[in-house]
Amino acid sequence: MIVSFNWISEFFEDQNAIKDWLSKPQELAEVLTSAGLEVESIEDLAKNFEHVVVGHIIEKGQHPDADRLTLCQVDVGQGELKQIVCGAKNHNKGDKVVVALPGAVLPGDFKIKLSKIRGVESSGMLASESELGLSKESEGILILPGEAPVGEPFASYSGLNDVRMELSVTPNRADVLSHYGLARELSGLLNLKLKNLEVSLKTESSLSVKSKVDLKVEAPDLCPRYMARYISGVKVGPSPKWLQQKLESVGMNSINNVVDITNFVMMELGQPLHAFDADQLAENKVRVARSLSGEKFVTLDGTELTLTGEELTIRDGKAPSCLAGVVGGKCSGVSDNTQNIFLEAAHFTMETVRKTSRKFGLQTDSAYRFSRGTDISMVPRALDLASSLLASECGGKVSDDFYDLMAEQKKAVEIPVRFSYVSDRLGYDVQGEEFVDFMTRLGCEVKKSSDPQVDVFVVVPSHRVDLEQEVDLVEEFGRLKGYDQIPEVLPAMDCEPMAHDVKWILEDSILEAMTSLGYLQTVNYGFTSSETLKNLFGEGSQLRSQKVNYPEAQVRLKNPLSEELSTMRTSLVPGLVENLLFNFRHGNKAGRIFEVGSRFSKKADGGYLEESLLSFLAWGTPEGLWSREKTPLFFEVKSTLERLFQRFHMGGPKGFLLEPLFGSLELRKMEEVPPFLHPGQSASLFCEGKIIGYIGSLHPDVKAPVKMKEDAVVVELELAAFSRSLQRKTQTKTPSKYPSVERDLAFIMAKKQSAQDLIQVIKKVAGSTLQGVQVMDVFEGGDLDKDQKSVSFRMVLQEESGTLQEDQLMNLQKQIISTAEKKLGVKLR
Repeated sequence: MIVSFNWISEFFEDQNAIKDWLSKPQELAEVLTSAGLEVESIEDLAKNFEHVVVGHIIEKGQHPDADRLTLCQVDVGQGELKQIVCGAKNHNKGDKVVVALPGAVLPGDFKIKLSKIRGVESSGMLASESELGLSKESEGILILPGEAPVGEPFASYSGLNDVRMELSVTPNRADVLSHYGLARELSGLLNLKLKNLEVSLKTESSLSVKSKVDLKVEAPDLCPRYMARYISGVKVGPSPKWLQQKLESVGMNSINNVVDITNFVMMELGQPLHAFDADQLAENKVRVARSLSGEKFVTLDGTELTLTGEELTIRDGKAPSCLAGVVGGKCSGVSDNTQNIFLEAAHFTMETVRKTSRKFGLQTDSAYRFSRGTDISMVPRALDLASSLLASECGGKVSDDFYDLMAEQKKAVEIPVRFSYVSDRLGYDVQGEEFVDFMTRLGCEVKKSSDPQVDVFVVVPSHRVDLEQEVDLVEEFGRLKGYDQIPEVLPAMDCEPMAHDVKWILEDSILEAMTSLGYLQTVNYGFTSSETLKNLFGEGSQLRSQKVNYPEAQVRLKNPLSEELSTMRTSLVPGLVENLLFNFRHGNKAGRIFEVGSRFSKKADGGYLEESLLSFLAWGTPEGLWSREKTPLFFEVKSTLERLFQRFHMGGPKGFLLEPLFGSLELRKMEEVPPFLHPGQSASLFCEGKIIGYIGSLHPDVKAPVKMKEDAVVVELELAAFSRSLQRKTQTKTPSKYPSVERDLAFIMAKKQSAQDLIQVIKKVAGSTLQGVQVMDVFEGGDLDKDQKSVSFRMVLQEESGTLQEDQLMNLQKQIISTAEKKLGVKLR
């Protein structure tokens, strides 16, 4: 939110004190930031007009060497006349003008300096509005009124000697989303008194809003208060200069006097308003009611929306004229022809405005304030101020009566407070008198308590919708007094530290393992869109048919931030795919990333299930001197998976071996593949005979948006598989003192046959004698049939009881060959 220092200062009684603070914007920014209102930027507008002053043309003559230039003698209040060459034609002797003196820097980094123009010295420039940055175009220089004081800095004269500050306001502090609200906050922080808000309103006794418009609130649960007045004889046109400057000081553009007045009141008091063209209200009716399902609504900018029946609307006798608190309709908005206005000031509930705003993606200043909570007691004051301005600046006549339809008023929140509790929470002794003083400065009413368990009762003002319980007041006291007052004290270690949570230990171990394997951690949102999930996983039936535990029912959010974030994720893969596409689009042709997080699903009984997963994704091949040997990416990722399993005693490499400690990793080909995986390059992952996840290359369609040709392989695992390993103790054994023996066997088999099948046969036949086995070579062609391949295996054999003899080795080899030929139909090459 952008605020103007000059605007804020208008609300304080002691002008000298507040202007002293406002003259030190950096110090004031530190006060606000320490109180929880972060200052993002400070802009001193007066610096844009340094060395720019009001001047008076004493003489005007012709340039001796240029027909189109004039030579002016200008009084700038420095005791001597300045000679200035000017190319404009709209100035005359006696005019008051804006003079940019040497040293001034105008917009566009246009530096003014002493110069010669066609041989004549010029000590500055007579400036136009466009050159001063006050308008896009201008004809001639800016001529000021005759009473403009000569020599006065132009910033001061024009009201541009202002400091503009941009604040980052947290969602709970809706009370500071206006200049009066921020002044009220500064009043508490600086202990400065505010002026009383007074509005002088002249009404017409003969004009009645109730005789002009029939108003009913049919949804009081969504609109606790609705007020309105009727203003007749309005002349729509440009806003007066003071109003334009007010809005421009906070970065808002002037539209017309009526709309500008409603915007001004919103920025001043924090209460959004809406002005309807009363003559466009069908049947002279206004109804505050829910929309009808399926009906159409056209916004001010011409966008057509289809309503669902859940939105709160302001309706005339036929159709919706406004989405309450969000945006006005095209049919009833103020135009140049508007003469009569139905002026609305209302209090809508935060939930209904926020839901409508997010549903249609309509982010307006009005919705921004209503969705955070406005002050219901500010409604009549805002209505009166806007009505008064419509009368004075637009020539309107204000109805003597007004509507004020209000649901049952809620009682003010009254919070019991114990001073001992405040002291305990803040860590230092809090005096009762000081606490009462700070609460009073907040605008709270403090009542004495007859209850011995309670020191005082604090009645919260209506503008502080965020204060609900005792701890909120503790925070407010600490904030106003200063967080730097909280002493730094180490906690007393008077008890045994609690044991770490098992899940935390597991996740921390996985983070350490994955980073040591060269992967970078990512953290993605826990929600995505149902469309994204459908594009990647289809209905999930393919994964479930392979016994992969993929949820059947998704969890949709009731009030999502957007449709792209409307569904809780059922997998970590969508986030990693987005990370991949983003990185590749920005030039990262190779990468290794992982995420540990949760997936969510709905159970059959209507409950919800949250499960922890590990997913990692690799793409491309790093380039460099030591990266020339290109192992297929699928096998690189499989190797990473094996080493990860070894870290958790679930099977992993020992040298070139895969040594199962508690269980073995097994890959089984997927018969049915989800849309995001490549057919033939994907497999289900089993450990100890149980399904734990899957591995696969991404389908080319997934990589198509960034025209990616490099391979990308993804793995997703259930953390439950790893948690079982934490419950086991590491098994160790004494290495055999007898030598190991290597034997190679090559088998001819069908191309489609998996080498894993042969490895399982070798393991079963060799038993404990086998220390490891791996594929050494795959050959196709030569004298082999086109549907055959030759696969060679290397076995490492070793006994604990003695040295293996040749006859033992030959017998074992024969058993392996005969079993393989019999069970798998392969033959020795």
